[in-house]
This record gives sequence, structure tokens and C-alpha cells, in this order.
Amino acid sequence: MPLTMSRVVLKMIAKDPAQRYETIEDVLTDLKLIRRHQLPAAEAPWGKRPLNPAPVDLQATRCDEVYRRGLRQQRDAFRAGKPVKPLREIMLGQGVTFKKSGDPALMPSNFLEFEVGSRRQTLAQVVARDYKFDQEKIVFAERFELKPRSDRLLLNIKGRKTLSIGDVQRLFDLLETLPLRNKAVAVALPPDYTAQGQDIRWIVDAYNLLDKRGCAFSVIVGSMENHTTFINLGIDSHIKLELELERTVSIELEQLVAKGENLPGSMASELGAAGQLPGAEKLTPSARAMVTQISELISTGDLTEAARVWRRLVSEGVDRASLVKLKPLRHELFEKLLAEGKEAFDQDDFPTATDRFNLLIDLDPGRYEGHYYKGLLLKHEGKLEYAQAFLTQAILAAPDEAELFYHRAIVRSRVNDLDGALRDLDMALDHNPRLTQAYYNRAKLHKRMGHDDLSRHDLKLYEKLKKEQERAASGSSNESGERPPAAKPAEKKK
Repeated sequence: MPLTMSRVVLKMIAKDPAQRYETIEDVLTDLKLIRRHQLPAAEAPWGKRPLNPAPVDLQATRCDEVYRRGLRQQRDAFRAGKPVKPLREIMLGQGVTFKKSGDPALMPSNFLEFEVGSRRQTLAQVVARDYKFDQEKIVFAERFELKPRSDRLLLNIKGRKTLSIGDVQRLFDLLETLPLRNKAVAVALPPDYTAQGQDIRWIVDAYNLLDKRGCAFSVIVGSMENHTTFINLGIDSHIKLELELERTVSIELEQLVAKGENLPGSMASELGAAGQLPGAEKLTPSARAMVTQISELISTGDLTEAARVWRRLVSEGVDRASLVKLKPLRHELFEKLLAEGKEAFDQDDFPTATDRFNLLIDLDPGRYEGHYYKGLLLKHEGKLEYAQAFLTQAILAAPDEAELFYHRAIVRSRVNDLDGALRDLDMALDHNPRLTQAYYNRAKLHKRMGHDDLSRHDLKLYEKLKKEQERAASGSSNESGERPPAAKPAEKKK
């Protein structure tokens, strides 16, 4: 039973009536909070009345197994018509020692159990070794893996299923008991985790719990879809929300790709629907079925569902070499999603554009287009900090694209990071010296920073390039068949 639920029970049976619940409605309120993935109002009583979990050797028998043995012994004695010994005496015979209330050994840190490789360790033992166990994973309650970092303690949630009531309460147990050495804790959701509205409740309570302990709290999401879900729920207004995509994995995959071009047009989806896509024959039957389903969905134009099936295919544990062979199919899906997203963006259909660009980021975090257009959308919505983060991610994926530096410069100038904006405009013009608008915005930036001479210089360059572009545009229109403007008649000399 999670300790948070034990608190409710202990409050119900407290020796002092003044410390118990006043009415049954108060009990139901706490139980409803637990059911809603929240902390109960009952305070932790460990300082006055710790639980008595009958600690045993964690390398040997589990506590619950000791109790079962004692109950079996009582049952066998009763059936044989012999005197039944109290459970306390039976457990003493099995080597169990009982301790008095207030003993430090009965504090939660000394009996919360972790799986460390094939062994079990208490929280106190794990902390004593500073979370270092020779490549062995430290797992709590099957769903939470602890990973120490230099700046914070990371709790990775395992599995794609939403946290259950018991999972959430055990997470609260851990957060209440952890010794906070580096004063920062982050909970990381995997890319295939299915975020729900109820997640915001335990995230907010976890934040409040750690805030009372003077500890910073942040949430790391591994997919663009979950990131958007949490932003729509307003979680980013008080809690730090980070997006940590598997970009490094995508880049490693790209490095494994043999030299050659992607299949032209819709050839990849056509071959996949016919079961003839190269590389698919070595997949498992379920993976081959998903490849066929993705191909058919692309052919019918249901790109959103095709991207979601692709994500399921990746989460099935398909090895990297097999995913590399499916690159032409992913490329075709990416290009078609990108075309739909750009069309929606140009037509100011921002909800559709947001959905498509989110899918692009999840589909291939190593390409810059999804991050770039997502940054432009966030800039349009006025969410400048997020826009800057996505444009930065796009620059990491494509550091030679001048447009990326230009748009990040605009965002930085709006948040008054003038030095950063100036550096970005310099980079944009280094990559593309004929980016006319960059000169104009750099002139404005120099003016704001008091660099009048530089501002005038950039304005001259802007005017010069603008005239050249206008002349080039008029020249191209004449080449297309339009009549040139009539020449003015020469003036007669007097």
C-alpha cells in the first residue's frame, strides 16, 4: 500500500480523537483526492507514529512473504487442533525484530525498496552510494527509474501507459522521502507516453510538494504531441516544461543510411502497400503489417493516422538497421505532412498547421523543418520563449540555413536580447549576404543600441539590394513576353 494511503488509515485510527477525521465526508474527500491522482490532505505522521513494516534482510525474503508464512503457520496449527500462537511470536521465531515508534529504522527512507539490477535496496542504501551502481538501473515501484545528473535528479517514467492511482501515490511517497541534495528534480515522460488531462493534477501536486521542500521541479516530455497537450492545459504557466526529443538517435540513424536517394514520388508507399518495400521482409509479422498499414494510409491521404502508426512501429522495438531500410517510406510521409502543414500555415489554418508540424517533429526530430515552422507558429501566437527554443532546435539540425538565424533574431529582439539578436543577424548574413530584410532589421537593431553609423550603413545596403531585386524582377517580367516601357522622346535642342 502506498504511504499516502497509509496516512489516511493512520489518521482514521489515531489514538487521540482530536487527530482523527471529524466526519466521514472528510475521509471521502481524501479518498477522492487519491482517486483523482492527487495528494490526500492527511499529513505525514512519520515523526510521531511511523509505520512498522517489520524490516527484514532485503537480500533475502520480502516482508509480505514473512507475513504469509506466519499466517500459514497459524492456519496449519488451527486445522491440526493445536494452540495458535500470536503472529508476533511466530515472526520473532523467523528472525524478525520489532522496533519502537520513533526508531529511525522505521522512517520511510529505510524501508522504501528499489530494484537495483537483480537486488533490492532501501532508499537510504541507494542514497548512501550516491545513486552509483556500475551500470545497473535503479527502479522504484516498476514505473520510475532514477538517474542522477550533475544539476538535478531525473525520474524517468517507464512505459507508455498513463500513471495509475497507485503509481501516482508511490511517486508522491518517493518525492516526500527523497533527500534533496542538488535541490532540483525533473520527471521525464517517454516519447510514447500517452498524456491525459488527469496528468496535470499529479504534476501540480508534485510541484507544490517539492516547492514546500525548497526544491525546483520540471517536467520533460519526449514528444511534440504531449508538449502541446500540456501547453493547452496551461501547465507551463507555473511549472518549467522542457522538450527533449530523441534527436541524437535520429542523427545516428541518418549516419547509417547507405548512399543513395529516396524513392521518387509515391513509390515507397506503393511498394509498401504491395508488400514489396525493400527491407520490410525481414521485419516481424506485426511490424510488416504496420508498414503495410502506413503505406495504405499514405495512399489514401490519411497522413495523421499514418504518422501515429509509424510511432507505434518505432515503439515496438524495431532495430535501428531495419528502421534505416524503411527510410524511403518515412521520407515520403514526412514530405507530404510538410506540404500539408505549409499549405495550412499559408492559409492561416493554424490548428491544422500545428498538428502537422507536431507530427513532423515526432516523425523525424533530426530534420529542421518541423522545429522551424513550429517556431514560426509560436512566434505568431506571442509565445516567444518557446519559439526561440524551437528555432534553436532547428538551427542545431540545419546550422547553414540563414532563414533560421533571421527568425530567431526577430524573436530575440522582441524579448530584448539585443546582443543575441545581433549575433543571429550577423550569422544570417554570413550564410546569405543577399538576405535583404536582414540588413533592414539589423539597421533597426543598431539604432536601438545607439550604433548610428552602423545603422546608416546597413540601411544603404538594404536600399541597394532592394533596388537590384526590383530591377531583376522587372527584367524577368520583360523576358516573359511583356512589352518594355516606351522610351521618352529626346528633348529638342534650342
